[in-house]
Amino acid sequence: MKKAVFAYFTILCLLSTMLLMGLASNIHPVEASGTIHIEADGTIDPSTAPISTADNNTYTFTDNINESIIVRRDNIVVDGTGYTLQGTGSGTGIILNGRGNVTIKNANIKNFEYGIWLRESSNNSISENNIQTNEQHGILLVHSSNNNISTNTMENNAYGIRLYYCTDNSIFRNNITYNLSFGINLESSSHNRIFRNNITKNGRYQPGSCPGIYLQQSKDNEIYHNNLVDNAPNASVQKMTTGSDGERVWHPNTWDDGYPSGGNYWSDYTGVDSNHDGIGDTPYIIDENNTDNYPFMGIFSDFNATSEYHVQTICNSTISDFQFNGTAIIFNVTGEDGTMGFCRTCIPTAVMNDTYTVLVNGTEVPFSLLPCSNSTHSYLYFSYSHSTQDVVIIPELPSVLIVPLLMTLTLGIAVLLKKRKLYMRKDSQLT
Repeated sequence: MKKAVFAYFTILCLLSTMLLMGLASNIHPVEASGTIHIEADGTIDPSTAPISTADNNTYTFTDNINESIIVRRDNIVVDGTGYTLQGTGSGTGIILNGRGNVTIKNANIKNFEYGIWLRESSNNSISENNIQTNEQHGILLVHSSNNNISTNTMENNAYGIRLYYCTDNSIFRNNITYNLSFGINLESSSHNRIFRNNITKNGRYQPGSCPGIYLQQSKDNEIYHNNLVDNAPNASVQKMTTGSDGERVWHPNTWDDGYPSGGNYWSDYTGVDSNHDGIGDTPYIIDENNTDNYPFMGIFSDFNATSEYHVQTICNSTISDFQFNGTAIIFNVTGEDGTMGFCRTCIPTAVMNDTYTVLVNGTEVPFSLLPCSNSTHSYLYFSYSHSTQDVVIIPELPSVLIVPLLMTLTLGIAVLLKKRKLYMRKDSQLT
């Protein structure tokens, strides 16, 4: 019975894929009646649309919009400023056809057939949008290259992000969750980069056939530093038929960034970390030509320490309230009481270049400076008992300075905690 159900869903998913391939290759997105146009000369049609422009380059929403938007002008910014672009289950939210250097940001886009559609468009940016409950794709790119899709929330769409015959695009820092089918799908696409995304609980209604990341006839893509959690499955690569003999072959892609940078976090990885470097001892195997050689043992996080430098962690705790104050790296870790937590922290030596002291709730704890540390990055590994803990990493200082510094840090943390409790009390009173 289970095999029959699995076969049914697999056939259903393949049929829907074939249908969408035909649609993507043969038609252009449908323009709904009442569509708003940003024309090539910079004008807005109709002029009564709730979009303002002060300099003919930035187009700003001034209210919620219930029509599609067609962009016919290059080198502009479309800023939703937090307003909602909403459809009725058909049409496309924003369409770029043959466009370049267009930025789409800060919009809530929902209830269309397609949220954002790019066709034969290059060097565009789609960022900081909330794209949800669209009947087909949240974002669809067709024959497009060198675009950045970053820092978007993609939730409860039929499909998250799909690239069809696309090259050299970057998909990064997106939260892609609870989409009906794929989280990210690359079809006949190559040399794209997928990194630093949270891809969670996608494909829940078609388990076994429509995963977090799905590659179809796609090769030479780079996929690393993503968190793939509870998708069904987390990743899958489809064979393609080549040659006159009909031989079916796997297409190779790169699923890690080497050691010690590492690969991805896989919630279904069952390996161990015997040398305590935050990376599993054995590879995560998708198929014979698609392997993450350095799977993470915990969630990967990337934090801005400065505008130029990032601190990266691999941790089995939830990390919050990260900050770098110019001297110390400070963050909270939370996990289930009674369990052990660990954290591998990668610190650029340009941010902090010295021997280190690691404090957990004001108490110094032992750590390992991993052998992979070098002149540009230090890799620290330490463990602790789970609850909610305050972690502080500072350069090692003379003993005469440690006590007053600890007192200052402890006072600062206490003040922050007091403020947090006060805000929580006020919120509870309001509700």
